[in-house]
Amino acid sequence: MSWFLYLIECDDRSIYTGITVDVAARYAAHAAGTGARYTRMHPPQRLLAVLEFADRSSASQAEYAIKQLSPAEKRAFARAHAADETSTAPEACLRINSRVSIPLREITLHAIRAQGAGGQNVNKVASAIHLRFDIAASSLPEIHKQCLLACADQRITKDGTIVIKAQEHRTQEMNRSAALSRLQELIQRAVAVQKSRKATQPSAAAQKKRVENKIKRGAVKAARTKVME
Repeated sequence: MSWFLYLIECDDRSIYTGITVDVAARYAAHAAGTGARYTRMHPPQRLLAVLEFADRSSASQAEYAIKQLSPAEKRAFARAHAADETSTAPEACLRINSRVSIPLREITLHAIRAQGAGGQNVNKVASAIHLRFDIAASSLPEIHKQCLLACADQRITKDGTIVIKAQEHRTQEMNRSAALSRLQELIQRAVAVQKSRKATQPSAAAQKKRVENKIKRGAVKAARTKVME
């Protein structure tokens, strides 16, 4: 069964992205206020673009990639694909910063059963997500790989694999997003450039104020001495 990725322009010129098996029916639901919470608050105005995929997994990955784009980039993408509905989307990636992105094909995601409280849903549905990311085999720049491998984080194994488990949500989709967000935050924190601290000397005014405060404090302490009668 084919799945479709669609982009809708709302009345406030924001862009809503979603996936469905029937674009016409889904757009009608959005227009009627029964499609999604966002489109209930931001009624749709027009359909910008539609892309067809072979399965739901491919459509979901493309949806995630589009949602990482800025509004201007979404509009540019919609213009490029508005005329051809059978075009394929760009490779789904996890954006680290403006210059570095990780293709989702380099990230291994497995659905497993969650642990702990949660009722019967925990024992019946594989809602938790187990994420693995091989640092050495990834397409990250070499300097980023070195920063990650030198990072003291328990989620990075001795063989250089990042392992993340997300199970706090009740749905697999939300746990998947949470796991990817944690990976994104971990890499961003590891590769962040720390500002070098410049040694400075205290100003003359600061030195004068420090001496005055010491004199005042000394006077207070002197007043605490025992009075000799």
